[in-house]
Amino acid sequence: MNIIVLSGGSGTRLWPLSTEAKPKQFLQIFADETGEPISMLQNVWHQLTRRGLHTRTVIATSASQRELILDQIGPAADLVLEPEKRDTFPAILLSVAYLVTHRGMSREEPVVVLPVDSRAEDRFYDLLEQLPDVLEQSGANLSLIGVRPTKPSDKYGYMLPKGPALPGEAVGIDRFHEKPSFEESAQLMAQGALWNCGVFCFRAGYLLDMLQQMGIAGTTYEELLLSYHRLDPRSFDYAVTEREPRVTAIVYEGRWKDLGTWCALTEEMKEPGPGPVYISEGSRNVHVVNELDIPAVVVGLSDVVVAASREGILVTRKDAGAELKETLRTMAGKELRGGSSEQWSRPLDSAVFADGVEVETRRLHMSKGQETVIDASEASGRKVTWMVLHGSAFVRKNEETFTAAAGQTFLLQQPDRAVVCALEPLDAIEITTEFR
Repeated sequence: MNIIVLSGGSGTRLWPLSTEAKPKQFLQIFADETGEPISMLQNVWHQLTRRGLHTRTVIATSASQRELILDQIGPAADLVLEPEKRDTFPAILLSVAYLVTHRGMSREEPVVVLPVDSRAEDRFYDLLEQLPDVLEQSGANLSLIGVRPTKPSDKYGYMLPKGPALPGEAVGIDRFHEKPSFEESAQLMAQGALWNCGVFCFRAGYLLDMLQQMGIAGTTYEELLLSYHRLDPRSFDYAVTEREPRVTAIVYEGRWKDLGTWCALTEEMKEPGPGPVYISEGSRNVHVVNELDIPAVVVGLSDVVVAASREGILVTRKDAGAELKETLRTMAGKELRGGSSEQWSRPLDSAVFADGVEVETRRLHMSKGQETVIDASEASGRKVTWMVLHGSAFVRKNEETFTAAAGQTFLLQQPDRAVVCALEPLDAIEITTEFR
């Protein structure tokens, strides 16, 4: 079988740690068997590598995540880069076309799709390897893994079996319910419904036929890249799973969790969280994840998550996932930028290299007439590089004055100090390099 790992999401529900620049699947907030920090991506890749399945795996992702993936799991990763984000159905179509075109996969070969943001026991991956056999023996077009629910939840989709769902055995699926209410989920559990964990198995030809039915000219990887913008942005569940009448699922009974919310994520964390943190004895069920170099102190609170990064600071109840999602959507519309000011600075990336060099990249915006100070005068190991993306600025660097226009760069290091004044709306990139 061939495996597609879906790793293209940005995980905004785990803001402020998970961002477009560094999505949730790359956050190293778990530990492996030796206590070393690992990410969701590294955990899934480790599970596949232990079974020798990594050589038959491609990772569907966006171009912006390429370097992050290679940095965490190395050059062995075979990546299918989406030209633009269009949800899971187009990403899977593109990955199947890649496997056929560049790996010589036949129409009859089974393909397993696995999301990157779940955490499960070894037995879960044992069942994953059985999906092609279940597909063959059942005569179904899709075989899935259905997880036995441990409690009612409105965060997951459900599948209702046609008969008794016994652990480790396959059962036909009657219908699906996408994230029902809490009350409806309790009723579904009473009827024997299973959680849909987003793992699918199908034959390659099954999806290639869909491409032809959609009127897409050609099914090679290169041809589909050219037509990718024509694909409707739809999830695989909505476009395929919920419409397919011939579906079978293997029943998994064990530990499994979708790590898409702070509540779910912190349940998998053994410690309160990394970073300089102090939690008072009177606080209960508190997790703090602090990426800043200043202390975070929690006193007298219970059942909360505190997350702090250069992107922002979040304080939320663990059961407020729905409210958080709506709040973040509202915040994105308002684009918080420090009150009424039109000047803002947003982190894009940060890295610490093996020799101790730290590099932080920020995106900046300034309105006409606004000023900012860049000071490297007292830091012997710091260099600050400015690149103007759009607009222009008047720069007073020490005793020198000049105008920096779009496409121009300038460098500051000890004992430099500069004042930058926007002559018109200005966008720039600031790269700060610290040599320890």
